[in-house]
Amino acid sequence: MKALLKALVGFQSECPAVKKSADNPFFKSKYATLDAIQHHIQPYLTKYGLVVIQKNITNDNGLYVMTEVYEANSNESISSVFPIIVQKNTPQEYGSAVSYAKRYSLSGLLNLIIADEDDDGNASSQPTNKAVVESAPVDNNLPWLNEKSESFDKVKKALEEGKATLADVRKKFKVSKKVSELLTKTN
Repeated sequence: MKALLKALVGFQSECPAVKKSADNPFFKSKYATLDAIQHHIQPYLTKYGLVVIQKNITNDNGLYVMTEVYEANSNESISSVFPIIVQKNTPQEYGSAVSYAKRYSLSGLLNLIIADEDDDGNASSQPTNKAVVESAPVDNNLPWLNEKSESFDKVKKALEEGKATLADVRKKFKVSKKVSELLTKTN
């Protein structure tokens, strides 16, 4: 599992937020389409040797989408199963339900951040470092994390073991580009 977790740490630290660009007129809201998510994450998956497979499965309890993420060199994987909920038994309804299940299963398994397109300028006020989650504003009351911080080694270990993501760290600390690189660098 070590190779997969290492790849996921790299992926999650670099993959910026996916923008909501499609309109849902029924709920008067926006969402990120499956193809937008897939196109957005593909370069980061490739960079870190991650492969996603999604397939429809059936068991005694119903229909599901199974999402699997593999680390290409080690063949280590994680998976998620999400129900396909169909209200009307039509091909269009089934297609929509499958797309919905794939979006949520994929987003959840990779811990993707899906953000509104209009973020009141928060993304543009952040550093241009790719490892910074573009849609998350920096809380200036947070302490800085650096190599000499008491928590540095604990944070690095949690990232290496897959118990935390760089986004989780940024909720508790301000993190510079250099420290982000040190945290995600493997020995």
